[in-house]
Amino acid sequence: MDTNSERLDEIIGRLASLERKVDWVAARVAPDETGARRRPAPAPSQPRPAPMQHTPPQPPPARSVPEASPARPRTPALATYPPVGPVAKKPAALSQNGPTAPAPHVGGMSVTGAGPLATRPPQPQQERRREGNIGRYVLSGAAAFLIVSAAVSLIALVWDRIPDAVKVGALGVIAVAMVASGTILVNRRERQRVTAATLTGTGGALGFVAVIGAALIAGLPGVAAFVLMVAWAFVLLLVSCATGQFFTAIISMLGAMVTVGFATSQVAAHPEQAALTWMLIDCYVVALAVVAAAAPRFTPGMRLAPWLPSTSMVVTATVLLTGPARLLLAQPLPGIVLLTVPGAVLLVQTHHSTRLLARAGAGSVIGYEWAAAGIVQALAVLLLGYAEGVTASARNGIALVFLALACVSTAGLLPRTKAQEWMRAVAPVNLGTVTGIAATVFAVSLDLLPTAVAATALAAVPVVRLGHSAPVILLPATGAAALVAGLSPARSTLMLTVLAVLIAVAPTAPLEALLAPPPPQSGESADRPTWLAGAAWALAADLVLILPWLLDRLLGGAGGGEAGRMPAPLLAGAAALGLAGLGLFTSKCSPRILLSGQRAGRLEGAADLRTPLRPAPPTLAWLGDALLTMLGATVLMRADSLGSPLLEAPLVAVALALVIVGGRMLLPWLRRTGVTLAIAASQSLALWWAVMILTGAAAASLLVTGVVLATGTVCIAVGFRLRAATLRHYGLTLVLLVVLKLAVVDLAGQNSLTRILALVVAGVVCFGLSLAYNHFAQEQAGQAAQTGPGASPVSSPLAAGPGCP
Repeated sequence: MDTNSERLDEIIGRLASLERKVDWVAARVAPDETGARRRPAPAPSQPRPAPMQHTPPQPPPARSVPEASPARPRTPALATYPPVGPVAKKPAALSQNGPTAPAPHVGGMSVTGAGPLATRPPQPQQERRREGNIGRYVLSGAAAFLIVSAAVSLIALVWDRIPDAVKVGALGVIAVAMVASGTILVNRRERQRVTAATLTGTGGALGFVAVIGAALIAGLPGVAAFVLMVAWAFVLLLVSCATGQFFTAIISMLGAMVTVGFATSQVAAHPEQAALTWMLIDCYVVALAVVAAAAPRFTPGMRLAPWLPSTSMVVTATVLLTGPARLLLAQPLPGIVLLTVPGAVLLVQTHHSTRLLARAGAGSVIGYEWAAAGIVQALAVLLLGYAEGVTASARNGIALVFLALACVSTAGLLPRTKAQEWMRAVAPVNLGTVTGIAATVFAVSLDLLPTAVAATALAAVPVVRLGHSAPVILLPATGAAALVAGLSPARSTLMLTVLAVLIAVAPTAPLEALLAPPPPQSGESADRPTWLAGAAWALAADLVLILPWLLDRLLGGAGGGEAGRMPAPLLAGAAALGLAGLGLFTSKCSPRILLSGQRAGRLEGAADLRTPLRPAPPTLAWLGDALLTMLGATVLMRADSLGSPLLEAPLVAVALALVIVGGRMLLPWLRRTGVTLAIAASQSLALWWAVMILTGAAAASLLVTGVVLATGTVCIAVGFRLRAATLRHYGLTLVLLVVLKLAVVDLAGQNSLTRILALVVAGVVCFGLSLAYNHFAQEQAGQAAQTGPGASPVSSPLAAGPGCP
């Protein structure tokens, strides 16, 4: 009994499989083309029991022939049916999502396969749909053109006989009807979304035209027209959210911009209504921003829903750039509030919109949107600040408000809990926009430079936290703006400029302390030492050049006289000495390293004053000597112009210290000819100039001649001590020049007795120098012979003695 049951089950399974195969073939060999297009879903997707395998009894599956064609004729059995039995294989899957090729069909098609039923596959459904769309769009456009042409011709024919109210009313009715039709169409027929969007967009534009026409030709009051346009813009925005059509939101945005333009024209025509009209505009901007911000939450089906707040941002920017500054700032305080409300709204919208776009996966564009908002803010500062008839107090007030708004916006980036991707895209752009706004604020008023620099410092904090080092150099570089502000003759402006430089200098090292590791794959690791070294030099320029120059202008213009001219060069020299001692002229020296004293007393390219690490002086050593020597010469020039020994002495001391510290950087390479001449010449000239300043003696005086003779003597002695032949030769040259000067210039006008005594003294000195020179030369020659040829003659430039000049 069990064996018969198993055989019966096997027979039933085979019959069910055979029936499915017959249905599959019949669906593809129907004699009419219509039947070939109506293919059923393939039944072989169900697992077919293998031959000789027990399958529990089950009812035969339902026919896959569509109910729409129950009387479809059967195709006679052909030899090309799929075989039934162990060698039968599953037919090719016909699902649109499957990876197999399209199933063959007949109906007049030419054969391309290998069997009698193998035919050319049908065209893809996407191509047929594209062809249908092209035809539908072309015919719809032609019909719309013909209908609009007929309507225009009819209106032109009877335009003069139509009352104004009827014209405007008919246009408004048409607008409402088109918007309603588009809304109904998109809800009832999903495939007609393009047509529905066209209807709602065209109707929305006609609605704005109708309201403007009512105001221009039908006598509608301006306030009423404004209210109607605002209401119609909100209706269109709600329709866009309800239908999921972003195109309608674009029309709403354009209509809102038209509304702002209409309000601006009304303000120009009726100046007495400027405050009321712009208050309504501000209320409209706030309401539109709120609705646009909430709309994406209630329209999850709209693909472009995250861009809805951006449409309202365009309207806010338009309001910000078209404010009637001259009319509203007649009363500064309320006018400033009315003109800057859109700026605050725009910043809030920027924060919300960029976060929304970042969550939607559009992170590549949020930087551009943030930058666009910053550019609009900067343009608004310029347009409102330089408007005709605006007072200086109102101009400064507007600039300060916009700068304060930028600082508040930056404060929203300071918490560390923000999304890192959003922060990395926004923070650098925000620094650029704040810097631009600060520059426009400074252009509006020089007195606002301290607040502009402070705003830039605040905007730099989030950027350095992300690992970017450029803001570290940007902050002290803002001190260059002081060169412009320092030209102002106003004492208050000069004092504020000094404060701005201090604000630029003070946070530089703390800002570097916040610097995070560089972002991956940014190349910041290689460029960071360069940026930080540049920041150290910019810091030094602020302290040594810009700040003393401002102090000199401030004190020199205050009637301080000679005493007011001394502090500036004294401050410059002291700052240069301090920075040089802290290691400014060493490689890769950042502001934090410099001000912390980590490299105090170090020399570039040398372990100490006796041990050079390089065979030649590095560039930074030459640069340090040149800059400090030039600064020392500048200080001596100022001291020479004062005329009071009490004021000259401190400056002379600072100048000599600058020249000596500059020579110290080259001292480890003293045996090199160029280094020796540079050090000896600069320090000798500085000494002679200092003597002339303090004593008031002339260059041809006997006092200066004696100082030059003493200098030559010291150079000869030190040259022997340090075994520096070039220094000895320099001393000999000075002595010979002094002898020549004594014989030809200084004693030419003296009496015979004085001249004889002077020549005798000079001769004795020269004789003594010759004996000493010969003695030391022989002594060093003997030491060199005892040392032998294997000794290194350049083991250390200062090995012969512990001292240094």
